Amino acid sequence: MNSFSQYVMEEVRRRGVHIRLARAARRYGLDVRESSKHPNLVDFINDRKIDVVLDVGANAGQFGQKLRGFGYRGAIVSYEPVSSAFKYLEEIAKLDDKWTVHNFAIGTESGQLKINISANSKFSSTLSLRAEAQEFHGGVVTDRVESVPAWTLDQVATECEGNILIKIDTQGFERQVIEGGRKTVARSKGVFMELPIIALYKNSWRLSQAIEYMDNIGFVPTQIDPVNYHPMDRQALVEIDCLFRPRDQRLD
Repeated sequence: MNSFSQYVMEEVRRRGVHIRLARAARRYGLDVRESSKHPNLVDFINDRKIDVVLDVGANAGQFGQKLRGFGYRGAIVSYEPVSSAFKYLEEIAKLDDKWTVHNFAIGTESGQLKINISANSKFSSTLSLRAEAQEFHGGVVTDRVESVPAWTLDQVATECEGNILIKIDTQGFERQVIEGGRKTVARSKGVFMELPIIALYKNSWRLSQAIEYMDNIGFVPTQIDPVNYHPMDRQALVEIDCLFRPRDQRLD
């Protein structure tokens, strides 16, 4: 079993236990969350009546599986350009008639993109790695480069209707996804992104730049959660999940 396969199996086992507990609890009218201290993404999805999730940078389908485990039953549309990760994503989505998957990248324009494929494919990116990345995780080392087809979000999401949530996890390439999807972003209920505190990729934006950019297009942070900490300093955040909502969205 290669390192990526092992990673997928570990994630499935780890998340599967919690998902099974959550499903069992719901049968008895109980609501089991990973955190009950504050509203989370599931609360936002339910409150905004999200019925379409655009999953940009789906990897092996971890995010979609997590949504399903917590009761989301709307449409999921996933985009994953890396062939090794897409293989797992496609197999998972076959079992779900409301989950469609696409094997291409999302960027600022249509064409071809070169992606640096890491040993652990969740770190694969169109951007080059910084020295800090190797200190953070051994699996970031680039194994090969793939040339993949690319489309813009505005090109591929024209038929998506309803209350849309856009999730973007593209390892430093989030701004380019948004720039090619401004029309889609403008009609969405929220944008959920993984953002860096410590930049692992060259030419990626900083957290302050991301917040300023989103503010300039009319979105403000509404939820922030830690993703991971640095192994050499357990008090130092590396990345966070940040959920943005439209600034002019009515607050009841």
